[in-house]
Amino acid sequence: MNSPFRKFTAALTIIMVWFALTLTVSCEKGERNSVTSRQIVPEQIDGWQLQPEVRSFDRRTIFDYIDGAGEVYLSFAFRGVNVYSYRREGAPEITAEIFDMSVPEDAYGVFSYARESEEPGIGQAFEYRGSVLCFWQDRYYVCVTCYEQTDETSEILPALAREISKRLPDEGKRLDLVNILPEEGKLLHSERFFHLHSSLNYHFFIARENLLNMSPDTRAALARYSPGSACLLCVQYPDAEQAGAAYRSFVEGYLPEFEGAAPVRIEDGKWAAAEVNDRYVTAVFEVATESQARQFLEQIKANLTAFIR
Repeated sequence: MNSPFRKFTAALTIIMVWFALTLTVSCEKGERNSVTSRQIVPEQIDGWQLQPEVRSFDRRTIFDYIDGAGEVYLSFAFRGVNVYSYRREGAPEITAEIFDMSVPEDAYGVFSYARESEEPGIGQAFEYRGSVLCFWQDRYYVCVTCYEQTDETSEILPALAREISKRLPDEGKRLDLVNILPEEGKLLHSERFFHLHSSLNYHFFIARENLLNMSPDTRAALARYSPGSACLLCVQYPDAEQAGAAYRSFVEGYLPEFEGAAPVRIEDGKWAAAEVNDRYVTAVFEVATESQARQFLEQIKANLTAFIR
């Protein structure tokens, strides 16, 4: 008997299988030699000796290593991480983590996920915060850590990071999607790149429902703007049909009073608006005035038109 519950279960199974297959395909993008060789890390750095054991984790086992933040890596095309240890007698241990993110844009995505600053000089950009130095280069995201920081280790971490950077492939292509977002008024280092609805809600909560129909096949860039707390979003879909469907879903669920491209005043008194152009959906949130919302949309549209050409 085909009860509604059985139909629902069958549909849910199909969705779960599709999602797993999509992630598998995504993880195979840019397939090259995986990070398995000890040649990627130096044998020693100023007396700290590389240890024989290399711990490796993949999409199935990442939670065995990172219990709280595994979802962040799984939201990208993460393939695996190798963890190396360095020891020197009488000194704290140093750890080097090399994450293979399959493609450069996902390495950048993980790097940008919660960064507060960035500097040039190691990889394609690095952030040194507290006792952790992280950088991205090509399809790799690398963190070197020493939780018992001393004056000596504060110099060793950048040195080790540079040595690893020398052994990685040349720089990958810088992310192009973030260039669609206007430069004027953008808060420094506020750009984020991601794929999924859960990531969007982490950076800027929209709704519990996936109103924008986001999936591993979507590419999204978001940034914050001043004055105020304005947020600009651009989502790229595989084709114009999917973009149109996502746009209609978003307008119906988030901007029910929306008419054309006219901004809508939302509950907190701020303004929001959205547009669809080819296979892109762009939206502005928490904008202080209607005229500013219109200006943001015009700037994004101009950048997008030039980008599509």
